[in-house]
Amino acid sequence: MSVLPHRAGPLPRRVLGRAAAAVALLGALSFGALIVSAPAATAAGAVPAAPVLTASDDGISWSVTPADNRQGKGRANYGYAVEPGDRVSDALVVTNRSAAPLQLSVYGTDAFTTPSGHIDLLTADDPATGLGTWLTFRRGTLDLEPGESAEVPFTLRVPDDAAPGDHSGGVVTALTQRVGDSALTVDRRLALRVHARVAGDLAPGLGISDVSVTTDLSANPFGTVTSTVRYSLTNSGTARLVPTETVAVAGPGGTAWLGDPATASGELPEILPGSTVERVVTVSGVRPLVRAEATVRVDGLVIGIGGGGVTSANDAASGWAVPWALLGLVVLAVAAAVVVPLVRARRATGSRGAEGSAGATPREVKATVTQQA
Repeated sequence: MSVLPHRAGPLPRRVLGRAAAAVALLGALSFGALIVSAPAATAAGAVPAAPVLTASDDGISWSVTPADNRQGKGRANYGYAVEPGDRVSDALVVTNRSAAPLQLSVYGTDAFTTPSGHIDLLTADDPATGLGTWLTFRRGTLDLEPGESAEVPFTLRVPDDAAPGDHSGGVVTALTQRVGDSALTVDRRLALRVHARVAGDLAPGLGISDVSVTTDLSANPFGTVTSTVRYSLTNSGTARLVPTETVAVAGPGGTAWLGDPATASGELPEILPGSTVERVVTVSGVRPLVRAEATVRVDGLVIGIGGGGVTSANDAASGWAVPWALLGLVVLAVAAAVVVPLVRARRATGSRGAEGSAGATPREVKATVTQQA
């Protein structure tokens, strides 16, 4: 077993209620669960000094950080290269930065990537099924006096049948508080991420599904429009990935009749194995050519302990992109091309008839007298 630096994604904030009704009721009261993530390692493999992660509200404040020991010093979170059956001993340091005593619960759980692309942890009432079940703690609760720090040992036990690849979870410290006089409680959580790469064949994979494209209307018959491309991106493999997406919108069949296809590209947040992210991409500068074809390509860079290469996926979809303003002009032009000659012809015919009547020779009209008997 070895410990190596690794890269991690953005840090979400989340509050967890123990009752389902608390979600709506306590939305304005949420403090959040904060997960610490390690920054990218340098080329030399150095990891910056560990930050002091603090949860603070209403005068209640505490911090967590990985302990300095033989597993590493100055760490931002935990990363292990392991084999099935391994046991890893480690610890975290918790400090009460409040002026009042604190009682915190300590436990492990699973991590996942949310549909919006943030790394998060399962709620306290949602049982872990992955790496969270590998973590055991010497004590499940922690009582700290003001200013007191304590080291909390834990053990990561890798199952004998653990699948090769990346497994992610978190070490959580939580303060449970009752909301007013109600029976509802809220967990304020502070957590450190835990990543373990189990030895074996790494199988990175990406999947793209449910691609769709819609295109806005424009009042400018000769201008460009904006298309919105939606799709689902799934980490279908066994490795942590940082994807880079490229979305292009062109005419029917992917042709670009009036220039290059309009494109949008960028790097996405980390996606953990088994997680799906819902993407909505806006592509500007699209030429409406009745039908628009959107192509999506995603390249996923394997990150984490030891890296592991790149995997890719692509898909396409089409939708209507009717240039109604331009079609309106065409209809008017066709109508003008048909109607104007007809009007001119009718006017010309009327003119010739009037001229013929004016030039006719007058006839003498003789009176006829009829004698009545």
